[in-house]
Amino acid sequence: MIPDKPLRGLSFNIAELAKYLEITQPFLMIDYVDSLIPGKSAHGVKKLSQDDWYFNCHLKREMAMPGTLQIEAMLQTLVMTIYTIDGHKGKLSFITQINTKLISKISPGPNLEIFADLLSFNRGISKGVAVGKINNVTVCQGKFTFVSPHELPRLTI
Repeated sequence: MIPDKPLRGLSFNIAELAKYLEITQPFLMIDYVDSLIPGKSAHGVKKLSQDDWYFNCHLKREMAMPGTLQIEAMLQTLVMTIYTIDGHKGKLSFITQINTKLISKISPGPNLEIFADLLSFNRGISKGVAVGKINNVTVCQGKFTFVSPHELPRLTI
């Protein structure tokens, strides 16, 4: 269950996130994680500035954050719960299934807060959920499945 407030845990600044996620600007869609419990949950934040590159080139008249980038912000927050599990640092996971709902237009202004929960991590397959909120109102949400190839069982024939 995703809480309304972040739980205490590890924190990561933008430089640390870039190293863990192996993603750089401008595609890094979270600015910091202020609370993360490895293998469990994370609270990420994206500061929504009108100077963000996508606001200046996507629906400029309306200044809306593209839905694909909302999904990417949720994915990046959720995958941090996997990448911080002991023995997983430096290994990749890939998204295999996405089921999202984009509820409201996201414009420059208040921060986008992302609450993510890792529901399961078993034999290379991970499932989790994430919710994006602005001013405590849900604006996007999703269910995701990841595969971590290095964790998959080896078949012997």
